[in-house]
Amino acid sequence: MLGGIALRHRYDDDLGQIGYGIRPSARRRGLASWALAEMLREARTTLGLDRVLIPCLADNVASARTIERNGGVLEGIRETGDVRVRRYWITLTA
Repeated sequence: MLGGIALRHRYDDDLGQIGYGIRPSARRRGLASWALAEMLREARTTLGLDRVLIPCLADNVASARTIERNGGVLEGIRETGDVRVRRYWITLTA
């Protein structure tokens, strides 16, 4: 097991629609970018979504870069309790 990714069928304003994680020993191999790209394709083709929300911790630079490489546009940074979260939207194209 190198990591996991989940596509939520219901919109959740705090969790977003896609969440992922890669085992530390498997990072820096492009796995997160690949998995996110595949999940975006699934969100478009199977669920018919035209955009998705993907949050990440504000200090998680690697995840922010992965999301941005896949077309993520930063909506802003929110305080959720004692955690700061970046919120990205990705528009899904045909």
